[in-house]
Amino acid sequence: MEFDKSDCIGAKHPLEIAAYLEEIGDHEAASRFHQLGARSQAISVPFFTNDQWANTGAAIGFIPENGSSAGDRLDIVHATSMAPDEKLQGASLKITLDRFYVHNYPGSGRHEILCEFTGKNQAGSKSEEMRFALKTIATDGSAAPLLSLPIFVGVNIGNDGLSFEGRTINVRSGGTDMLVEALDNSAFKEGLSLLTTAQPVLVPFVQLAKGVVRAIEKQGNNRPVFSFGLGLDFSKTATSAKLRLGSYVVVQTNEVGWNWSDFVFSRQSGTVAPKLSGASPIALNYMIFGVTRAGQAAP
Repeated sequence: MEFDKSDCIGAKHPLEIAAYLEEIGDHEAASRFHQLGARSQAISVPFFTNDQWANTGAAIGFIPENGSSAGDRLDIVHATSMAPDEKLQGASLKITLDRFYVHNYPGSGRHEILCEFTGKNQAGSKSEEMRFALKTIATDGSAAPLLSLPIFVGVNIGNDGLSFEGRTINVRSGGTDMLVEALDNSAFKEGLSLLTTAQPVLVPFVQLAKGVVRAIEKQGNNRPVFSFGLGLDFSKTATSAKLRLGSYVVVQTNEVGWNWSDFVFSRQSGTVAPKLSGASPIALNYMIFGVTRAGQAAP
């Protein structure tokens, strides 16, 4: 994987996390990590009720394109539990960021969050890098103001499926406005449209996106918060995530007993919630990605 989970703030020692939180003015959360660091030398961070951003694990679910539903509630299955769609070998697909729900992030008030995504496009016998970055804003307990945002359009799928990674960076330092502005131009916001053959002209755009994000990451109090990898293939094995048309749900959680059969997606509210009727949306950060054929509307 290109994105290293050990770089995320939640993977650091509790006292290092506490120092970061003090620097960005989140003194209440800092006190919790100071207490944890004083009790133990362990570097792993347990789940805190108010600090879900410290989770470094992920649960990957899938909402089928024509999945079963009860009213407006769609069932979610584990991404390893369904059969792959082998008809997608050689297909041209579109990947969209359909929802980014922020339950909480380091700091207080409005959060500026940089999202970076990378993958591979199969261009004939060659594999070329794809990269997309965007800045968004959100407050705790809200969704970022985006819907079905194209990340990659015209992704050519080889026989090995689709490899896709993502991460988020908490932007807390001044002096990054000009760099962030570079991510807001049309070349980045609309995604890089890929053709069925290699496009050398894309290389400068990919490298520019990479360079801008690295520059932002290195400034002051900007820190990676979450990273994940999706290897979606056509394997028949029970343990690999499969590639199909539909929506992939990536939840930031360390819970080892996660069971997707306990959760549903509400089309009306656009949220992931426990299946129990009347239950509130899950109190965790998560993203939902749509995978459709290029030229087809997202489900």
